[in-house]
Amino acid sequence: MQPDTSVSRAPLPGRQPAGAGWHWITAAFRLVREQPLTWILLSVVYLVIHVGTSLLPLIGNFLPLLLAPIFAGSFVLAARKAEGGGELELADLFAGFRDYGKPLFGVALVYLALCMIALMVVVALVALLGSLGWVHMQEGDEMGMGTMLLVMLVVGVPVYLVSLAYWFAPALVVFDGYAPIAACRASFAAGLANWPAMLVCALMLALLMFLAMVPFFLGLLLWFPVMYVTSYTSYRAVFAR
Repeated sequence: MQPDTSVSRAPLPGRQPAGAGWHWITAAFRLVREQPLTWILLSVVYLVIHVGTSLLPLIGNFLPLLLAPIFAGSFVLAARKAEGGGELELADLFAGFRDYGKPLFGVALVYLALCMIALMVVVALVALLGSLGWVHMQEGDEMGMGTMLLVMLVVGVPVYLVSLAYWFAPALVVFDGYAPIAACRASFAAGLANWPAMLVCALMLALLMFLAMVPFFLGLLLWFPVMYVTSYTSYRAVFAR
């Protein structure tokens, strides 16, 4: 069943403390722990599809990005099903395609446009800083520490802002009937209102990903489903579900 994209029914987002970012992850872990093998299966199949589509000629650079929000919708739907005591199955990986494919594809287009804008902003800022002499290379064509930190800041801030506009968007589409642009706008507003918790969540997920890669990358089999389900647990917390 398609959502009613003309009406926005989500409650106003609440403000969470910075530590909530960690609690979203632990809540996701507890949910994944109840059906770990099925969650791992869903994540592995999705990653195989992601890698396979990325290898396609011509469209391989864009197709995985366009499909990502649809699969994200599937994961949040699966998370709600699991939270309600339902038994997950492989078909849940494609629930976003069955019921919400069109609006979630719209989210993908909005996200792609935002990524392109962010890229142009980053290139323009780096060029501007270079012309002002703020970005320079040391001997041996190596960046100095100050230059490296400045470039990381210039790149990181636009990427972070775009991620805020995307993070809650799939859940807002499938659960609250938001249209794509409205979903990204509401996601950005909610993310900005909770930027400390969002930052903690992002940093902790990055740290956990690094730790998961240590034992022959095997930990990623658990990290991926936890990461996907965290988008659901954070949505539940921020929008008081």
